[in-house]
Amino acid sequence: MRRFWKETDYLDGEVSAGAVVLPAGECAWAARKGCYMCGYSEMERRSSPSSIIHTLSQALRELGEVEYLKIFNSGSFFDESQIPARTRLRIYRMLSSKGFRRVQVESRPEFITPEVLEEAVSELDAELEVGIGLESASDYVREVFVNKGFSLEDFREAVERCRAAGVLVKAYLLIKPPFMSEGEAVLDAVESGRVAARLGVHRLSYNPVCVHRGTPLEGMFFRGEYSPPWLWSVVEVLLRVKKRVRIPVVCHPSGAGTRRGASNCRRCSGGVARGIRRFSATQEVEHLRRLECGCRERWKVELGVEVGAR
Repeated sequence: MRRFWKETDYLDGEVSAGAVVLPAGECAWAARKGCYMCGYSEMERRSSPSSIIHTLSQALRELGEVEYLKIFNSGSFFDESQIPARTRLRIYRMLSSKGFRRVQVESRPEFITPEVLEEAVSELDAELEVGIGLESASDYVREVFVNKGFSLEDFREAVERCRAAGVLVKAYLLIKPPFMSEGEAVLDAVESGRVAARLGVHRLSYNPVCVHRGTPLEGMFFRGEYSPPWLWSVVEVLLRVKKRVRIPVVCHPSGAGTRRGASNCRRCSGGVARGIRRFSATQEVEHLRRLECGCRERWKVELGVEVGAR
């Protein structure tokens, strides 16, 4: 798997961004139960502080100058079973004086404590952003369809702890969790974005579901019980949400255009995915509104609800 790469993203305008995936062992929730669509249980089961630091050092050398550094570790950055406290402190000190405007990590709510936030803020000389996988604002969808293992109230409290510490929050939201139709998925994703914005997050990041190997969702996929979302559904969600919130709305669709990821027809999938990425980097909705293809009519039929975002 790729451990680091460069891309563009949005802060107060289009910026250069770097992403790095630290080899930090297995997500604690994946080890216990796990989300139905998540492939984290298939990631490395064990790691070591030295391999974490080596990966980050290599990424910092090869990424060059970026303004926005996004750190992923296939789980929770603040979970000491994945990244020990001493390793976290070393990471903060490696990142200081690198000129980053913002550093993003991700975590489940239960690991986001005032103490870990205070340490991070005191050590970093960049803005800190914490990504939390809310997935859906509906407790029913999140628990029954996703098996996430925390409530909207848990998420709200974590957001409040972050805001009290001066830390930004990114909410990750799914487009088309298991057991949902295309139309239901669009409505849920739009409503979830509205709710998350109302709760005080600073950014919405939409993740169209991609079918990962070794997951319960993969079994549904092969039995014909699940199909990934249309890219047109992603466009529709972004357009509708952008009209309703005043915070950045981004999407970097994984596996776009493949059998296991969000896709349209072969003719337009690549162009629509590029339009989604350009919108995410600029927040200019024209990158979405100008997209067209004949397969959009088939999508409208499958959607089964009024399409009125444009």
